[in-house]
Amino acid sequence: MSEIRLNKSAYTHNLTQICNKAGGKERVILVLKDNAYGHGTLLIAPVAKEFGIKFCAVKNEKEAHEIGEFFDKILILSHIPNKNESQNFIYGINDIYALNSVKDGTRIHLAIDTIMHRNGLCIDELDSAFDVILSKNLKLEGAYTHFRASDEMNADYFVQKQKFSEAKVKILAFCDKFRLLKPIFHSHNSAGVERFSDMSDDMVRVGIAQHGYAQFNDSLNLQPVLSLWAQRISQRVLKAGQCVGYGAKFCATSDINIATYDLGYGDGLLRYTGDGDLTLANGKRLLGKMSMDSFSCENCGEMVCVFDDANVWAQFFNTINYDVLTKLSPFIDRKWQS
Repeated sequence: MSEIRLNKSAYTHNLTQICNKAGGKERVILVLKDNAYGHGTLLIAPVAKEFGIKFCAVKNEKEAHEIGEFFDKILILSHIPNKNESQNFIYGINDIYALNSVKDGTRIHLAIDTIMHRNGLCIDELDSAFDVILSKNLKLEGAYTHFRASDEMNADYFVQKQKFSEAKVKILAFCDKFRLLKPIFHSHNSAGVERFSDMSDDMVRVGIAQHGYAQFNDSLNLQPVLSLWAQRISQRVLKAGQCVGYGAKFCATSDINIATYDLGYGDGLLRYTGDGDLTLANGKRLLGKMSMDSFSCENCGEMVCVFDDANVWAQFFNTINYDVLTKLSPFIDRKWQS
């Protein structure tokens, strides 16, 4: 069967690079949402724990429950807080309505809108938020923002840093006034980690970089962790003049040994239409249209590496590596390699 192979030495290398830049393992929040960006949460989580990561972030409560045993703290980023079933769950509060609906006593991090205008409270809403926090005895443990363009060389990054600094001042003054514990702050995502020079006392919140994909520059010297492999299910000689696959998109000009392998768009691959040269890791072209459960190419043996760098496919399909990786079916077998 097809499989995903994860390189453990590459993964621990990436974590080491990230933690060194951040100033220690205790300053890293590891984002494991969406099946750990397609890599397999239940494989990644125990290795991250063994490495020394204690704090992670996920999308919703379902994801949090899957890995609850591995981390001391789990920040739930995109779930309306209503159950509060575990003591190590912390809820991201994305607007004032969520703050009003959360159960009394819930552990929270406030999302701050610093111009992305997707999630978060505006700075002028913080005074109202503080009133709710006090009235509901909410445990304010942190605040964060998200950069809309930290991977781009423009002024947005610096504007958002300044606005987040203003929010921090207000939050710290509130905590000091009511003798609350000082919360943690985090804003820098993968691209932000690559570009910052001074983090003061903030934590970082890292997703795709742990898997080996730089977003701003190559300063962390990251190594891709995932490779995707397909198994041969048939082979034949495609004779000159014969065509393979739907729509006869590829026709042989001379006899060629071809094989069909057991991965297709039903497994989460972006659908190749047969137009242009989409290549496997060994440089061989896919031949003809991709099917739901298979693709064809020159016979490359029993197993072939589809890609070991998602950027190759991302560039072909004019998308981003996130799109390639997170679409990979959770039903594809995943395993660690040393």
